[in-house]
Amino acid sequence: MMIRPFCVLFMSILASGLALAEPLKIVGSDLLNGSVDVELAKFAKANDHEISVEFKGSRLALETLQAKQADMGLMVFGADDTKPGPEFTTVVVGYFTTFIAVPRSMVISQISFERMGAIFGARESSDARRWADIGVVGALAQRNILAVASGRRAGLSLDIFRYGVLSKPELKSTVLLFDTAPEAEGRISNDEGGIVLLPTAPATNGKLKVLLLSKSARDVAYGPTPENLHSGDYPLRLPVQLVFRKGDAKRLGYLIRHLLADETMPTLNAANVIPLPTQARNQVIFDLETM
Repeated sequence: MMIRPFCVLFMSILASGLALAEPLKIVGSDLLNGSVDVELAKFAKANDHEISVEFKGSRLALETLQAKQADMGLMVFGADDTKPGPEFTTVVVGYFTTFIAVPRSMVISQISFERMGAIFGARESSDARRWADIGVVGALAQRNILAVASGRRAGLSLDIFRYGVLSKPELKSTVLLFDTAPEAEGRISNDEGGIVLLPTAPATNGKLKVLLLSKSARDVAYGPTPENLHSGDYPLRLPVQLVFRKGDAKRLGYLIRHLLADETMPTLNAANVIPLPTQARNQVIFDLETM
């Protein structure tokens, strides 16, 4: 009389094990190459899973997922990009953003969209060439503004700024662009009149400090913390999203939980992605369990 329940239980456990061992294909943004793809390969090897990873761009990733040739994607979508349809579930795992930094000797601690536009934008309503032009007083007021940015090879921070802050996404010809964030950061470290756009925060014990940002001079200014990015209070953000078919949450749950786990956060940071705050990650995992 006990044989049938035992067989059912055994087959259930066996099916679960087979599901975990099922080969998976993960596609995604090429911006995550060299970090997240490496982490997924390590995870697959450590757990004896077969996971193939192709991070060749979000557009191709979505097309591959739509064609049912992949199980899950890690994607980044711009405002004009085609988004996943209603047959997919999307889960934010973190954000690309833009840090605005100045030398610690600079007296300001926050700045507005309008003033950032005056410093960096070529076709804005106002223009700022000296720090006095945006209201700075004291010894640095008459110093020329040295505007610096890490370019597209360093990630999305420049484009997030251009399309998020400037009314016309065109930089002044005087803005200095560098291929890497350390190069851009180093250019203003010894120049008291510098301001730089970065994909990651400068060292906390270094020569630069991060400015708070507000949409207008009347609004509250916020810093690019995980909490402020996730709430939208810090406005310069572009989400990195997990995309998978509805109904696949349980099948892919073990992998999704790993991507949201504390031990994976350094991997996201290495890709210049600011992870979700802990509470938000826990909520995502809880929601997945109830899907």
